[in-house]
Amino acid sequence: MPMDPLSGCLVLIGAVIIATRGPLIFAPTATLRVFQSLLSTNARIRGIAVVLAPLGVALLALPLGEGDEARALRAFGWLWTAAIFWLLAAPGSYRVVAGGVVAYLESSVPEAAIRTIGVVAVAIGIALIYFGVSMQPGGRAA
Repeated sequence: MPMDPLSGCLVLIGAVIIATRGPLIFAPTATLRVFQSLLSTNARIRGIAVVLAPLGVALLALPLGEGDEARALRAFGWLWTAAIFWLLAAPGSYRVVAGGVVAYLESSVPEAAIRTIGVVAVAIGIALIYFGVSMQPGGRAA
């Protein structure tokens, strides 16, 4: 049975969170270096925006239905789309902000705290996937 759009969006967002923040648990320093290299040029930042843009479009265009979950995802879609426009229109300013955050994490935050951030992010991703799957007809968990 195919997933409804709301469930599919929740599962997709959860998977993206796990895929991008999970490596912080196992190799925080290397992961931060990868993040820093992804932020090194305007072209890379725009490329990231192009890859992530379909999720924002999906959150705004798909019929997510009514209810609190749908409204929250639609609001998240507007924020996501605004962030994508920022990445496309002014990648240099994004590079300064995000690069500063990554540099601060690398230099001033203990590795254990970065791993904790990864664990919390993965837990949020798992929760989103769980909610997305459990919203399916017949997939309701107790």
